[in-house]
Amino acid sequence: MLLSIIIPFYNVEAYIGACLERVSRLPQEICEVLLVDDCGQDRSAEIAAEYCQKYPHFHIIQREKNGGLSAARNTGMAQTRGEYLYFLDSDDLPEPHALLTLASAARDQQLDVAKARFCYYDDETGRTSAGPLLPAMGPLPGADLFAAQCRRGLYEPMVWQCVFRRSFLLETGLAMPEGLLFEDELFQAPALLKARRAASFEQVILLYRQREGSIMASFAKSSRWCSSYLEVCRRLHALAASLAPGRARRALDRRVGQIALSVAKNIPAYHLPAPVASQARAFVHAHRRELASYALQSGDLPVAAQGLLLNLSPAFFMACYTAIRR
Repeated sequence: MLLSIIIPFYNVEAYIGACLERVSRLPQEICEVLLVDDCGQDRSAEIAAEYCQKYPHFHIIQREKNGGLSAARNTGMAQTRGEYLYFLDSDDLPEPHALLTLASAARDQQLDVAKARFCYYDDETGRTSAGPLLPAMGPLPGADLFAAQCRRGLYEPMVWQCVFRRSFLLETGLAMPEGLLFEDELFQAPALLKARRAASFEQVILLYRQREGSIMASFAKSSRWCSSYLEVCRRLHALAASLAPGRARRALDRRVGQIALSVAKNIPAYHLPAPVASQARAFVHAHRRELASYALQSGDLPVAAQGLLLNLSPAFFMACYTAIRR
């Protein structure tokens, strides 16, 4: 079997049907679809069951309790049989032909990771807009691909941009980190850095739905995302320290510095409610030295300069960033 598609779902009854309708166009002879029920309270499971009745290559995996996106992805990953895996979010819209082409190219070129493009999809208007341009590159060592994309400002961490060779994930022991937001940062980068062969492709394989109520839109509900960002920085910093000196390590150091700065930058950027913004500012103030240290170790002068300012005065740093955005 060529491809296993893992689709966790939780309270997405308004979106999952459109997602599965597109997935159903993939040939069942070479694809399987694993629908991981993360114990929602709406009709998502009923809709998923209807597709399972129509298509024998669709299967529901029932989790015992809600565990979040990473836990659901890991549950699905443990039961896959395909040569390649693809993680699909249940509210997004895949491009089935392009996805199949990507998986076939990955097999033909014996890639551990194959990465492609996406477009944004506006949930209100139905309009699409281009995502980051991703020129074709490779096959080459995954660390070189990661460094090249970072150097050109093209790197995006979302796992649904990639298909991953299942045996490669098993060999390296890669799994989704549970209990965190921004889990993709801790999966795609390590995968690329460990991949023997990787490549990027120009095909658009997914329409990334922009909607209210998504995980990213939930930032306004609490400041929990701040601690997740910091933990991502800690883990990626440790990964960078384990790498040999070179372009990939420099690229990852810079990436960690940028993520650290984004904790403070996202407070004005996300237009948070006053109580949440206050909590987030307090978090940045309490952790400013550690956040700034990642920027100062980035090896990038502009990032380091911003880190210095963040350490001296988080409030002034955020005020400057707000003024620049205007």
